Amino acid sequence: MSERKTIYYTFDSPESWQKHNKKITEIIQEDAGVDTWICNRALPPACHPPPLTTAAVDKLKALDGVIVGDN
Repeated sequence: MSERKTIYYTFDSPESWQKHNKKITEIIQEDAGVDTWICNRALPPACHPPPLTTAAVDKLKALDGVIVGDN
């Protein structure tokens, strides 16, 4: 089994959230097998998905305007 990392992510602008939120949701659902995770209600939101594989984290980091941090 691949090593998993606990991360959070947010966006540099509401426009980045609109552009990438669907893709991020798909990446996390495919990797973690869950449909929901914790996000605050700010715009843009800060979210705390379940632990993800390093491959999924790299996919998130590759999206322009998405900020990924380690917990």
